[in-house]
Amino acid sequence: MHLFLRKETHRAIIKEIDGLRFIAIVAVVLSHFNLQLIKLSPYETDFVYSNPTALFLELGGFGVRIFFCISAFILSIPFINHLLKNDETVSLKKYYARRIKRLEIPYLLVLVILLLFRILIQGEFWKDELPHFFSSVFYGHNIIYDRRSTINPVAWTLEIEIQFYLLLPLLIKVFTIKNIFYRRLIIVLAIFTTAIIYIVFEDFFIAAHLQYSIVPYFPVFLLGILFADIFLNKFSILQKKNYAWDVLGIIGYLLIIYFAGYTIFYKICLELLGYVLLFTSVFKGIFLNKIFTKKIMMAIGGMCYTIYLIHYALIAFIMEHISTSLLQFNYYQDIVIQGLIVLPLVLIACSIFYLMIEKPLINKK
Repeated sequence: MHLFLRKETHRAIIKEIDGLRFIAIVAVVLSHFNLQLIKLSPYETDFVYSNPTALFLELGGFGVRIFFCISAFILSIPFINHLLKNDETVSLKKYYARRIKRLEIPYLLVLVILLLFRILIQGEFWKDELPHFFSSVFYGHNIIYDRRSTINPVAWTLEIEIQFYLLLPLLIKVFTIKNIFYRRLIIVLAIFTTAIIYIVFEDFFIAAHLQYSIVPYFPVFLLGILFADIFLNKFSILQKKNYAWDVLGIIGYLLIIYFAGYTIFYKICLELLGYVLLFTSVFKGIFLNKIFTKKIMMAIGGMCYTIYLIHYALIAFIMEHISTSLLQFNYYQDIVIQGLIVLPLVLIACSIFYLMIEKPLINKK
């Protein structure tokens, strides 16, 4: 969803946020494209881990965590403006209504389409599919089945996002603390405390089916809230853009994908540092800011919800039924040939869905 900040009598889009969305969605799409390519090819079992290119693309799946940080950043801003700057009150009724209208309709439509596809095309038994369908409808599949949705596997992150939407009005109460130092100290302590709690009690959380809940991702969401606080309060302290941030931004992305997913404290710290470097670089880097605020990048970033919802199913369908005959069973040849065929088709299909379904639901105000 586009974010608009009040500027006297008008509102301005934060271009860099769509740029960050672009980075995240491209990383995720390429990861799933790479996964499907390897599934269709007779590579050795540990190919992903022995081939550096395949491993790099595979780890791009951790780009979903960038979305968590972005969500926290975006959704916190109206609340922070109200609590710290006496901006207009955030109506929780409207807040949740917007979430439902903006996110629920495309989500349910895709779930229904994929359910029908599994039953009518793939021949799955409807009695087996319906429990998974309804648990996905009510964002409970992760916890109930301790696995990702069988209807739409990527929906696991949306279930976590919903949990954050529900908790945000409570978490944001930290901004009733007006002193910047103490407020940010509390947020930082909460980031590291929640990380440590999950590390210490990981076995308990896994046994309770909570490894695919918001619990392991609290540090990332809290970091996004901290970013929003900094952005709204003297972020301009870093006035000049600098090429050094371009380098640090690339390092930040690598820290995220290579250290995400661990329950080792220093690796979690390195992942969190990655978000700091990546986010700041898109705002303050010369090259990265110029690239990721271009209209085409912002357009794709703005479509990230639609792309995320349907890209996995589209990639699987296209590669299994359309482009499979072109496989050369040479990884580097296949990744180029399949990429030139599959990825444009996915982008076209997603653009159509976005323009017809999602865009009309966006509140222009």
